[in-house]
Amino acid sequence: MATFEKNYIGKGIKVKDLDIIRVSISRETLEEIIKSHLVDYEGHEFMVFEVAALKEADQYGKTHTAYISKKVPAPKGSGKKKKDPKK
Repeated sequence: MATFEKNYIGKGIKVKDLDIIRVSISRETLEEIIKSHLVDYEGHEFMVFEVAALKEADQYGKTHTAYISKKVPAPKGSGKKKKDPKK
């Protein structure tokens, strides 16, 4: 079974009185995303990321986190063993 690996790229905060999350991402992180995390779809490259609420604000008052979720295969042998029907 595959799992997902999260690569955190920035944090954000809800804009007062609006349903908008403003996220800050460093230039270095953006350059890394362009090198290794763009997704190709029908000949076009996209940056796909997710924004999620934190359980509580961090020390800077940030209430949300942004990350790129990458599907990674489960290590071999980590699945359940099937019972031998003959036993």
